[in-house]
Amino acid sequence: MRKRTSILFLLLLVIVYFLYSQLFKQSKLVEGNYIKLKETFNLHSGDVWEVKFAPNDTLMISGGIDQNTKIWNRFTGEILYNLPHEIGSPAVDFNPNGKLVATGAYDGKVRLWDLNSGKLLKVLEGNNDVVWSVDFSPKGDLIAAGGDADKVTVWDVNTGMIKYEFKEASHNIWEIVFNPAGDCLAASGSDNAIRIYDVKTGKLTKTILGHSMVPLAMDFSPNGKLLASAGDDKTIKIWDTSKWELLHTLEGENEAIHSVVFIGNDKVLAGGTDKKMVGELLEYHFDFTGFTTPIIATLWDINNETILQTITEHTDDIGLGMDISSDGKFIATPSKDKTVKIWQITKE
Repeated sequence: MRKRTSILFLLLLVIVYFLYSQLFKQSKLVEGNYIKLKETFNLHSGDVWEVKFAPNDTLMISGGIDQNTKIWNRFTGEILYNLPHEIGSPAVDFNPNGKLVATGAYDGKVRLWDLNSGKLLKVLEGNNDVVWSVDFSPKGDLIAAGGDADKVTVWDVNTGMIKYEFKEASHNIWEIVFNPAGDCLAASGSDNAIRIYDVKTGKLTKTILGHSMVPLAMDFSPNGKLLASAGDDKTIKIWDTSKWELLHTLEGENEAIHSVVFIGNDKVLAGGTDKKMVGELLEYHFDFTGFTTPIIATLWDINNETILQTITEHTDDIGLGMDISSDGKFIATPSKDKTVKIWQITKE
């Protein structure tokens, strides 16, 4: 009897500690003055998945669960256009000259819109499932997309015709991004692999294996020498793009990382969620928001592998697409809390 009582008591202690670690233990907060919250915009009625700056840094585009993707003024919050989508668009991008925007939607379509009029110009065919990522090439002549169709599609922007279809991935694609030179395209998928394609030849040149779980997000450094990848394995990995060798692995308090962006060539901001398994289940079923201050994003010094600042101002997870302004002075973060926040980079 005593043995059974002792076992039950120990089991109770284990359960209590597990619940404490899942729901009440505060992740380590790091105060810093590198990034300062400047504005919060409440333009959406649902989760915001991605936000992008226009090349002139005045206009923004943001999309998510809302049926209408929004183009709006960064300074005033005025909505210029509501781009209609039947089910919403989790992927958005401006072309390099700021005259076109692209939306990738839950219906599997990639649409090109005229920025001056807000009118639909083209619907790019070739996908039949959710599009999670779209990206214009640096010259603006190509656009690539990836999603649940388990492939990467690249179109000629002028003709709307498919130029390449990359089908090496065995599961859905989460992120695609051109490098700054525009000669290679990186794609990450649910098979935990990152694939590098030569844009001129349309050939697969490298498959990078290093993440133990899905790499949801990627970004090239401004000089193109580094690639950052991050995802469900809680890590940010920094790769040398000349040899595709791993240089750094960064791991903080986030349980999953949904988005990563370079600040200069030596810092990254990575964001997602710090909610653990029980918290996620309670949020999904009961709208539970948690008992602790959430770490939504973490700013890293890459070379020293140190945390410079943690971001806690969002009340829910970061979406799949943060962005930095072309002048390198501001960052935009989308969130499940239905807001877009603009941050000023105050210290480089």
